[in-house]
Amino acid sequence: MRPEESERLLIEELFENTRTRIKDFDLSAKEIASLTGDASTRRYYRVETEKNSYVSCLSEPMENDTDNDFLNVYNVFSSSKVRVPKIYDHNIKKGYFLQEDLGNKTLLSHVSLIQDENEIFTTYKKIIDILINIHKIPANKEYSWGSLKFDVDKFMFEMNFTKKYFIESFLEVELTSEEENLYDKMFKKLVGELSNEEMVLCHRDFHSRNIMMKNDEPVVIDFQDARQGISQYDLVSMLEDCYFQLSSQNIKKLKDYYIENSYDQKIDREKFERLYDLMTIQRTFKAIGSFAYINQDRDDNRYLKYIGFGMEKLRNKFKKYPEYRELFNLIMSKYYES
Repeated sequence: MRPEESERLLIEELFENTRTRIKDFDLSAKEIASLTGDASTRRYYRVETEKNSYVSCLSEPMENDTDNDFLNVYNVFSSSKVRVPKIYDHNIKKGYFLQEDLGNKTLLSHVSLIQDENEIFTTYKKIIDILINIHKIPANKEYSWGSLKFDVDKFMFEMNFTKKYFIESFLEVELTSEEENLYDKMFKKLVGELSNEEMVLCHRDFHSRNIMMKNDEPVVIDFQDARQGISQYDLVSMLEDCYFQLSSQNIKKLKDYYIENSYDQKIDREKFERLYDLMTIQRTFKAIGSFAYINQDRDDNRYLKYIGFGMEKLRNKFKKYPEYRELFNLIMSKYYES
């Protein structure tokens, strides 16, 4: 029996268990269809009944509810009025979640068909309102999302991840020991600056593929990796998304809107912009590493088309900061000369 078929049978069994345990829940499953997943290892299926449809997710089995980051973040987001897909049932020991079916329209597919820049701004303004709400949630160190931080070690893990999968594997470039030292020194300097600021709760992967549009209203998904980081982290993830290029005017207006509604007092705008740009460099380069990893590890080349746009974004941000000229030269030469 193929793995996918065995998973269908498991979902059918678990769904039937849900139906019999929850009074007036619904009818039996009529059809179970595999859905194209995200960049994670979770598997998704749409469960159709005579009346409704649901999405079933299979993830890593765990012993207790409190061990599951997805459920923990779901609870805190839900209680903080962040719109997330409703969970109807779950079985942590089998890695099973039965969730609200949000349809197939992501924010990316929604805005890609909009030509009017004002309409795009209005749409993204709703997303920034959600982000402001998330960033107001206080840390609870009892859970991973409240205790884990984007510190130097975490950032450097990501930069070394990109070095391995993008530079060494995808570009097939071997850095000299001198280049290795430069790469390490410059990125430690950059992420050290990003780690030395006040932190908020970050979604961790807040981009246009992780917002679903249901009845033209945004719903947040893929939030299980939330942790503490600077406010620019999520803001950059959305506004400097490798998947969709916002106009420079809309980026400025949306940044202004975020700042005006997130800070009670005057902020150092020059410092905010510098952190925003350095965060863009780190986030974009990490994303490029992820695109290369998914291509190599999962034989999935869907994300390779975003690397070129990401590299141009990096090039334009790096040019503003001469103190990182050596790092700029190293990365750009390996990419454009390979």
